[in-house]
Amino acid sequence: MEKINRRAGIFKNVETIVIMALFVALSIVFGKLLAINVTNNFRISLENTPILLAAVAYGPLAGAVVGGLSDLIGCLLVGYSINPIITAGAVTIGILAGLLGKFLLRGGSGMRLYLRCLLTVSVGHLIGSVVIKTLGLYFYYGSPLLFTFSVRLGIYAVTAVIESVILYILYTQKIIAKFRPRRTAARRQQEEDDQHEL
Repeated sequence: MEKINRRAGIFKNVETIVIMALFVALSIVFGKLLAINVTNNFRISLENTPILLAAVAYGPLAGAVVGGLSDLIGCLLVGYSINPIITAGAVTIGILAGLLGKFLLRGGSGMRLYLRCLLTVSVGHLIGSVVIKTLGLYFYYGSPLLFTFSVRLGIYAVTAVIESVILYILYTQKIIAKFRPRRTAARRQQEEDDQHEL
């Protein structure tokens, strides 16, 4: 229970909440206003970049919250109907990027770190954007499943490369580390005590 409270503790830090709200706003702008609409069912955007950044900087819970809120608020602002399956896809991207980022993006440099960034982004997109969101389009709007899946797979293969380059640059330049909440002496002591208990 203590561990859950500590993870949810990111929501007790005002600076973290403000940065997460900024990520939500950026995701809405990238996904709803700056997107390139190819057809009604297909658009090219970097809406998941802020979700990925929040997940890597703050963890899977923050990534899930940013993903879910950005999808819900974005739909309300632009007049799209809310599709819970597509919202679940956005939440999944945040969860997977947070989990994978926690384990894969520790240390390393150069091409090896870039490939880890690419894997983190690609897994989130493959499951969240390609599989779950495609099913949302199929069940809610009757989009042809295989065609939609193949087109979205191509779109997100390219998008994953672009977003992983962005993640790599921000990670290697220590910009993501600046987003993380500052650790106080009491918090460091608590983390050390938790490590000794394990």
